[in-house]
Amino acid sequence: MPNQVCRSSGVLGSSAIVNREQSLLISIHANLIIAGNALVTVKVFDGTSASGTEVARITHSVTGHYNIEYDMHGVLCRNGIFIEITEAGSSTAEVSVEFA
Repeated sequence: MPNQVCRSSGVLGSSAIVNREQSLLISIHANLIIAGNALVTVKVFDGTSASGTEVARITHSVTGHYNIEYDMHGVLCRNGIFIEITEAGSSTAEVSVEFA
């Protein structure tokens, strides 16, 4: 698509409302640092809380440093976008969500 423009949540290290309005989910970028095989889970919901419909999930628990990208192809989130980040032990997740 020519002139395709999207917005970004910026890098988030904890659960947050990304957008309160209907949106097209373009992509999710996650930087995960897994320490001691402690699980990290990132969930993205259609809605403004974790009670909405889950549309994507990233989980990892093998010690290491990972950069992950999900191309979401413009999934329609009618009720906004909410991201839930759960980190165990010393593991961390830094995530950005791109949407239009």
